[in-house]
Amino acid sequence: MPIFEYKCRKCGKIFEHFVLPTTVEVAACPACHAKGKNLEQMISLFGTTSEGATERQRAYIKKESKKMQYEQRQAEIKHAHDHDH
Repeated sequence: MPIFEYKCRKCGKIFEHFVLPTTVEVAACPACHAKGKNLEQMISLFGTTSEGATERQRAYIKKESKKMQYEQRQAEIKHAHDHDH
């Protein structure tokens, strides 16, 4: 079952939306309830439990995950700063 990650264009909140095969409701921001074009689907890394992943692959995934978290945090800071002025 996929978990989609979204960023709200209205308030900047980043959140996850869990989708089951029977899910009919659309994603909505838990902070401001925005939907549709007000949400930007984020590119997320996927989780794996495979023992076949090499140490190099794990190191790369860890590095990219930290990089994405840093970039998302910087975007949140910029969004907050832009809306304070």
